[in-house]
Amino acid sequence: MVEAPRLSYRELTVRQAEQIVDLLGPWLTEARRARIDAVLAQRTRDVVLVLEEVFTDHNRAAVLRTADAFGLVEVHHVCEAEGAWTLSRRVALGSEKWMELQRHADPEQALHSLSARGFQVWAAAVHDASAPVEAIPIDVPVALVFGNEHAGLSRRIVASAHRTFHIPMYGFAESFNVSVAAALSLGSVMGRRRASTGVRALASDDAARLRACWYVTSVRAAPKLLASAGLPTPVMSTGPVEARP
Repeated sequence: MVEAPRLSYRELTVRQAEQIVDLLGPWLTEARRARIDAVLAQRTRDVVLVLEEVFTDHNRAAVLRTADAFGLVEVHHVCEAEGAWTLSRRVALGSEKWMELQRHADPEQALHSLSARGFQVWAAAVHDASAPVEAIPIDVPVALVFGNEHAGLSRRIVASAHRTFHIPMYGFAESFNVSVAAALSLGSVMGRRRASTGVRALASDDAARLRACWYVTSVRAAPKLLASAGLPTPVMSTGPVEARP
C-alpha cells in the first residue's frame, strides 16, 4: 500500500488536522488520548531554544529531552553542515518525536527570524557584561541561545542577540556543559513563568496541528491509513532526525 505524502505540519489545514485525529483516534487507547491532551495543554511557544554547532549526539539528545520536559515546542539548531540531526537514543528516550526541530545554516538569519516573530534573544555568554539568568524576563517570548561544547557561541551569534546572560558559578569550572546549562536556564525561566504569570497556551489551530502530529507518531500504521483516506502525513521537523544507539 502506498504511504501518504509528507507535509510540514504547519501547512496542514485545521480541517485536515481534525480529520487525522478522527481517523487515528480509534487506534489509540483512551489513556493515550488523555495523555496527549494533558501534555498539549502545557505546551508553549513563548520560550524556544537555539543551539549553535552542538556536535555530540549525547548533548543534542539531552537538550531535546529537557526541552520536552519543560513544555517547549521548538528547538533550533544553527549548523552549516548538512545531513541528519543525530541523537543518542538512550539519552533522548524518544523526546525528538514530540518536538519541532528547525535547522538553519545562517546564524544571523536564524536569530533575525525569531526576532521578527517577537522573541527577545538571550545568548548564554560568560563575561562580565552579561546578566544573571534570573534577569531573563518572564512576560515576553524569549529565545535562549547556547553554543557548542568547545568554543561556546560565535561572535556572529552574540552580536545578533538582544542580550547576553550567564548562570552564576562558584567553583573553579568556567562553564557548564551545554545540556546542563540549558536545563538550568529553562528551570529558571519556566519555573518563574509558571509560578508568576503562567505559560501562554498554544493557539487552538496550532494545538490542533500538533495533536494530529502526535497521533501520527503514536500509530505505527498511520502513513498507510492516511494514504487510504487521502490525507497527508504531517512532519514536525525541517530535515531528517536520526536516533542512534
